[in-house]
Amino acid sequence: MIKREILQKIKPWIGKEKILIINGARQVGKTYLLKEIKKDLEEDGKKVAYLLADEIESKPILKSSANLELYLEQYLNFPNEFVYLMIDEFQVIEEAGLLLKNIFDKHKDKIQLIVSGSSALEINKNSEYLTGRAINFNVDRINFKEYFDFREGIDAKRYNLADFKELKVFFETFNSKLELCLGEFLSHGGYPEVITTQGVEEKKIVLQSIIKTYIDKDIINQLNVENVTGFNNLIKILAGQIGQLVNSHELSNTANISINTLKKYLEILVGTYIIDLATPYFKNIRSEISKMPKVYVLDVGIRNYLLRSFDAGLDGQGGVIENFVYSALLAQYGKEYIHFYRTSGGAEIDFVIEDKNNKLMLCEVKYRNKVSVPVIMKNFEKRYSNVGNKLIITKNSLKKENDVYFIPAILLPFVDFK
Repeated sequence: MIKREILQKIKPWIGKEKILIINGARQVGKTYLLKEIKKDLEEDGKKVAYLLADEIESKPILKSSANLELYLEQYLNFPNEFVYLMIDEFQVIEEAGLLLKNIFDKHKDKIQLIVSGSSALEINKNSEYLTGRAINFNVDRINFKEYFDFREGIDAKRYNLADFKELKVFFETFNSKLELCLGEFLSHGGYPEVITTQGVEEKKIVLQSIIKTYIDKDIINQLNVENVTGFNNLIKILAGQIGQLVNSHELSNTANISINTLKKYLEILVGTYIIDLATPYFKNIRSEISKMPKVYVLDVGIRNYLLRSFDAGLDGQGGVIENFVYSALLAQYGKEYIHFYRTSGGAEIDFVIEDKNNKLMLCEVKYRNKVSVPVIMKNFEKRYSNVGNKLIITKNSLKKENDVYFIPAILLPFVDFK
């Protein structure tokens, strides 16, 4: 069983007067999380109802609040007894937000709603009804730390940068195992079913099945993608330029789609958890929004499948290591806090991260061992007074020089920045 870190973030909200929304791509483990929570609640003697919204038998139950109340009354003695109601893939319900609002407002002292959804675009349509009523939890694919723990059967801790000596001992102890796991992880990505499948060719078949179903059926069909060829071309182009700037005019010409169609398709790809677009760091938020973003894929297996390239990771080809670093940062920070910095002359810092103390952490990826602090990082610190930690991501070099940490990419997921 793969232990999911997000579960420990959800559990403190169980039993609170809030709707819990667990969102993320298909096949990332949302149903697993719901069932783990359900098992724990039932072991404590709690009443739990679980409904899969896109099953035929669930549709009449979820047609209205009256239907749902009657169902809970008949099977779970609601509202005489407190009920935990779980709805999987709730975004397929017509007027889903309104349904949840009505049940919550009428019975919030008698019910807790715990729901999952696979499309941020569909979930956001319901957000106006849920403002102040809901807490959102984003479930990513398996991250590298979760993968390593699963493979090795351990529960490795995350080390604060202040515990640099302990981090060094961990690296010396597990370096060879970490490298082996990283090669596997960067080949096939973090979908749970792919990870638990034995055999390289079998993993590729499972990955193909997941991606084709997700893109062809869930995204293209449900979100009414008109130009399927252009959409598929766009995904392949983006997969081939992870870590690079997104030039809308070049992309629209290459994919043979209009600028407006491109914007729509980019929104779909972000909203369905295929890619992320990182914005540049500016003090002026208008500048941040107007400048070109950089693209990252949210699972490297998607990139490898689309490009038919399953062996580029450890050589740092095609931005794969930079994408890995982005994913490691994303496991601890919301994407709205992760930016990059680029001067008009083209000099760049790969990541500028805003932390909760209004400090900026600088992170530059140099996937080799002989590295030095880039001039752009020094210049940035002169311009901005609120710089905190500075990281240089290396291949195998682990050291600290003055106020700069040199950390192997393989070790980054085990560093606690909070």
